Amino acid sequence: MSITEDNGVNHQKKSFYRSVPFQIAIAAGVSFTAPGMWDALGGLGAGGAAEPFAVSAANAILYALFAVFCILAGAINNRIGLNWGLAIGAIGYPLYGAGLYTNNKTATTWFMIFGSVCCGISAGFFWAAEAAIIIGYPSPRERGFYLACWQTAKASGPIIGGAITLGLNANRETAGSVGSATYIVFIVLMCLGLPIALCLSPAHKVWRKDGTRVVVHKHASWGAELQAVGRLAISRRILLLVPAFFISYFYNPFVSTWLTSYFTVRSRAFSSFFTPFAGIFSSFIIGSFLDRQSIFIRTRARTAFAVIVIMLCGTWIWAIILQKRFYDNPPVFDWFKGGFGSAYALVFFWTFTGQAFQQFCYWIVGQYTTDLTSLSHHTGILRGLEALGQTVAWALQSQAQVNHFVSIGLNFGILLIAIIPTWIVVSALDHTHEIVVTEEIITSDNKSDEGEGSLSIPSESRTPNLSGVQLPTVN
Repeated sequence: MSITEDNGVNHQKKSFYRSVPFQIAIAAGVSFTAPGMWDALGGLGAGGAAEPFAVSAANAILYALFAVFCILAGAINNRIGLNWGLAIGAIGYPLYGAGLYTNNKTATTWFMIFGSVCCGISAGFFWAAEAAIIIGYPSPRERGFYLACWQTAKASGPIIGGAITLGLNANRETAGSVGSATYIVFIVLMCLGLPIALCLSPAHKVWRKDGTRVVVHKHASWGAELQAVGRLAISRRILLLVPAFFISYFYNPFVSTWLTSYFTVRSRAFSSFFTPFAGIFSSFIIGSFLDRQSIFIRTRARTAFAVIVIMLCGTWIWAIILQKRFYDNPPVFDWFKGGFGSAYALVFFWTFTGQAFQQFCYWIVGQYTTDLTSLSHHTGILRGLEALGQTVAWALQSQAQVNHFVSIGLNFGILLIAIIPTWIVVSALDHTHEIVVTEEIITSDNKSDEGEGSLSIPSESRTPNLSGVQLPTVN
């Protein structure tokens, strides 16, 4: 995805402020304060509320908007820059937290709906931008590692938030809503996302330690950007991946309802604190495996996907067994008492395997893109389809009398449907997906049309590494 600099010519000292690790740290910081805190609230079950149904309905609205704006943001962020897309994306999360606070404090639903609408729109920009940054800024051979770092930062939000929640609610042995002070702390942390996002560097100024540069190619107009997204959305590879993208986070709303239905407040607070560690463990395990160059890329992909599918199938079989046990006499588990271990372990492994599956989807997308424009479009579609899945899942959980077996069956069934088409895409990987992608030298007229610092590349062009190509100075 880059041009190689001629290190023999360019001796200018590069600023750490423009380095990949710094950019990943900025993206991770925003992920910690915005969606990380959002996940911390979700880890309480229904945003910490006593009744999950109103919150589930608000989240269904959020994800419906998220699905639409994430796909559009893949094109918009490419025009305005990923740094501005990330900043816009951080705005809506504090409003969502404020909406949950007012609902908890005064049972006001209109502001909770308003916060969900704002968060749904801004989250589309956030995830389309952040996913492109995390996959596109590092070199191809470091993507698994930086994906794991990003997921760790995202998981750290629920860990810190869960520790706060646990401290504020540790004496609450009954089911119900969490204390209002919990929301205040989360809202303050969410507000930090915007100033952190403004520190991100534009893509064309970022340098990598291996001497390569990020390829940036803007289409000639807004219409061309949207047309490119449309063409990609109906391409064979994306259509094959639709079931995998749709199901990758479909389980999350059901986990929220499961926690609210069967666990006390302090047990949910414990889950909010401890469960994110599952995502951290699985992220580094799968990230280190997918980056291992000594194993052929297709073998890595097939092995990782097979293990993830087997583990996911195991969790849903486990869920069926437990749900059958809970059906006639629903329990309320307090921490580390009578049956808590087997019920909570399922939540832990849902997160462990679910996070690995999502990271695998990001990695697959990264292998089939050649420049930041294509990557932005791919990640926008990926997150949009994930959000569409969660829209359906949250809408299902918003029904007060929903049968948990229906949710379990949908999760299990769509997962099985996703196996064969995803396997077809995985089986098409070969070694060319991990070689350095370089620019074709373009005329000055074309370059001026694209804008300063923006370079053009054919969407599927891969050529041998070009040594000796002098690049513009990175500020």
